[in-house]
Amino acid sequence: MSRTRLVPVLVATAALLLGCGSDDDRGSPAAGDADTRTGCIDDFDATTDYFPDKVVAEHSELWSAEYHNSYVVLSVPNSEFADQGTLDYVLVRCGAPEPELPDALADAQVFEVPIQRTVINHGNGVAMLDEIDVVETVVGFGDSVFSVADDPWVAEIMDRADSPANVGEGDGVDLETTLGLEPDLVILGGFGPGFTNVSDTVDRGLPAVMISNRIESTPLASAEWIKFLAPFYGMETLANERFTEIETAYEEIAQTVRDSLEDDFRAGYFCMDPDRGCAFMAGHGSASLNGHILDTLGTTNVFAEGNDAPNGMEFDYEKALGRAGDADFFVIYDRLSVIKGLLDSDTRFSEFEALTSGRYIGFLDDEYPRCRFTSTVQADRLIRDYAIGMVPEQFPGEEPTCFAAPESDS
Repeated sequence: MSRTRLVPVLVATAALLLGCGSDDDRGSPAAGDADTRTGCIDDFDATTDYFPDKVVAEHSELWSAEYHNSYVVLSVPNSEFADQGTLDYVLVRCGAPEPELPDALADAQVFEVPIQRTVINHGNGVAMLDEIDVVETVVGFGDSVFSVADDPWVAEIMDRADSPANVGEGDGVDLETTLGLEPDLVILGGFGPGFTNVSDTVDRGLPAVMISNRIESTPLASAEWIKFLAPFYGMETLANERFTEIETAYEEIAQTVRDSLEDDFRAGYFCMDPDRGCAFMAGHGSASLNGHILDTLGTTNVFAEGNDAPNGMEFDYEKALGRAGDADFFVIYDRLSVIKGLLDSDTRFSEFEALTSGRYIGFLDDEYPRCRFTSTVQADRLIRDYAIGMVPEQFPGEEPTCFAAPESDS
């Protein structure tokens, strides 16, 4: 098979030996995924569709899937080097012969699936693997996992993994450590121009794949990346089921809030912790994922005008007061304890009625590590937290999971 980037012998050997499953049950897949998750093709028939359950991107515009009988082509824009077009991944079902690929796929990376050994250094990607129940394939996590190993959710993830090694800090992986783990797949984040973690890893011959959910502009598009990862593991059925649950709940919650809010309800999303690089208020407009939630809920986003940056823009005291002094509600991307400390120490915040009256939500301190992994994957839970904060009377007895009002902090 023609490729310009060849996986080193030790990794290629691992893929050959480990790409085909055994009769051993390595996890608890959905019943519809059981055969494709653990088995290879025994008697290949070119007319048989070996991917009967398929995924389709309905919200995301950053990935696509093209199915053939014995292989799938997944494509994503190269967010690190936009002038280089798409990154193409050819997933060949274990036991099938190598397909004859068109010249357009000459540079594609080729994977034998289902994957058996995974290295991952992408926080949201960890939550995605949890959603499709393949954490047991992980043999290496980044330091972002190991550094919060005492968190109950993270500890449970690590217990389910396959004696995982620490593959390093930052957005990439330690190349020598990762090579030694002989992964079939290395999952890394695609964060846009200026980052080279994926291309650097591929250039060393490692089978790295770019997950770009963090640059999606809507929560459902971000969550839909669980479907992108599913064909690597033969978990399309479970991914489709889980995403449908997320999508249905998300839309029902949004409708409940829209039906409940006053037409002129004014809200804003921002961070305020200077230790995390936030100015007085770093507010998000409609182009950001969280700004999109405010629009979906039917609010007037106080930071939206002239603010098209995907990660928001800084507002100093005067500008923030002019925009948000009379806002009805805030979502603050900081821990509740940090918010309280800043409100107590900086009297300028007393000019914002929503802050002084406690009409805001922030991260629950005890849940902060887990939520950094899960919040942009479990979009239904994220919008539910917003909804409980805005119209708690519509969700009696329901507790927030990540973002909560200050009296909910424990």
